[in-house]
Amino acid sequence: MRRIAQLLFVSTLLSVAASAEPLSYDYAYLSHQQDHVNGQAFSNDTLGGYYEFGKNYHVFGSYGNAGSYGNPAWKNSRAERVGLGGHWLLDNDTMIAIEGAAVRAQFDKPLIGTVRDTGASAIFEIRHRFAPWVEAIASASHSDVLGHRTNEFVTGPVFHINSTFAIGAFYRHTENSSGFEITARTYY
Repeated sequence: MRRIAQLLFVSTLLSVAASAEPLSYDYAYLSHQQDHVNGQAFSNDTLGGYYEFGKNYHVFGSYGNAGSYGNPAWKNSRAERVGLGGHWLLDNDTMIAIEGAAVRAQFDKPLIGTVRDTGASAIFEIRHRFAPWVEAIASASHSDVLGHRTNEFVTGPVFHINSTFAIGAFYRHTENSSGFEITARTYY
């Protein structure tokens, strides 16, 4: 009986997920990052969204902690990001994207006060769908914000629960830190 229940559960999950549309840039997301620097853990949270227009373009924006643009240990950090990107299907299951963003960030520096800067970020991303319900993402970015030039590599799977919701788990690495990110997406 237990085996039949498991089979029904998996069949239902796959049939619901089969209608997902994972290679779209029409979604909003909420992510939580946990970064590790010199044995200490720091959290960064971000809320953002993407919107496609035309056949191959999208705009995006986000608001969250500025730690991913330099140092996750920064106190009271905030970053607003807005950008433009292009995306192209290489085949039915593989997409590449190139993006550029302006980033306005700030944090509290001891003995100095609040430090603010407007910088930029360039991103290259590849997405590959292994099944209608799962895709893998790998991205590389270079940012120059708050006097820090950082290169970041992100990779991990995104599981599409249905055509509206997805959950991703990513490994993130920069020169000074590494960590994990859990993200929830809602497609529109």
